[in-house]
Amino acid sequence: MNKNRKPYIVTNAAGVEYLLPTYPQTFRALMDDKETVKDVLNSLLHLEKSREIVDLEYQFEKNIDVFIPGAEPIRLDAWISTKDNRFINVELQNRLHPFFSDRMQLYNAYLTIRSKHDYNESEYFKSLPEDEKKTRYYELPETVSIWLCNFPILKSPEIYRDSWSVFSEHDVKTGATLPIFPKNKYIVVDLPKFIKLHEGVDSREAFWLRLLSKGPLGVPETEDPLFAGALDRLRVSVAKPELIDSLEAYMFDERHAEEAIIAEAYLNGKAKGEADGHAKGRADGKREMARALKAMGDSTEKIVAVSGLTPAEVEAL
Repeated sequence: MNKNRKPYIVTNAAGVEYLLPTYPQTFRALMDDKETVKDVLNSLLHLEKSREIVDLEYQFEKNIDVFIPGAEPIRLDAWISTKDNRFINVELQNRLHPFFSDRMQLYNAYLTIRSKHDYNESEYFKSLPEDEKKTRYYELPETVSIWLCNFPILKSPEIYRDSWSVFSEHDVKTGATLPIFPKNKYIVVDLPKFIKLHEGVDSREAFWLRLLSKGPLGVPETEDPLFAGALDRLRVSVAKPELIDSLEAYMFDERHAEEAIIAEAYLNGKAKGEADGHAKGRADGKREMARALKAMGDSTEKIVAVSGLTPAEVEAL
């Protein structure tokens, strides 16, 4: 049940209020625990027991200080480095936007470059003999980009999780489809598809994915210390005031994604209007822009300010 009008708060039958972990700020609150991060990763990566992560460090909103195509730095949601020099980026995404797959590759490129830098600066690499360092000059560490998507992204109706890598075209044609570079891959999770395919919680992975997609009211009561601790971090009663303030100010920290969605809607509407022989293509574009903003849950006041339409025109859409 949800008696609270705040879109980021839900209330259970006992009256306990929880934050939904689908926003950037609440996702960080949920994940702000080393054992939780380790359990989530080991659940999602489907590793053999001997390859599971045993120790790690993590950092939220990691600024990547390498050359970027623009004035603003790239920020990765969750940057994780393991004791055995594996580097992982976890992104929770709520909105599909133009060139989303390009963004995935861009972030993976920054992950790879920064990981190479950190690997070369690691105690392990610095302790190697000089000849060994020279041999490993071009060596890259293992990197994984994990994308948790709160929108449909996988085409097959039968899977909610997929692993993407680089393959040889020849190998694909001959059936020998092993990655040619297994140290770099993407894990893509389609959360709406997961909910369709899994009704209950039958594994640790299922608990985390259900929590991320349906929130605290969508998972069963549990005495598991990791699960219980994660739910406690989402309790409104223990949330820091600055967390609530940040949610009040701006729930989605996705300015560029929102701008891309709005711009695409405007251009599509404008092009459609002009193709239909309308001289009012620009006006059609503004209406499509307003519809996109409305679909994202923005207020009438914001839609009026961005689109230039009147409040009456916005309400009529």
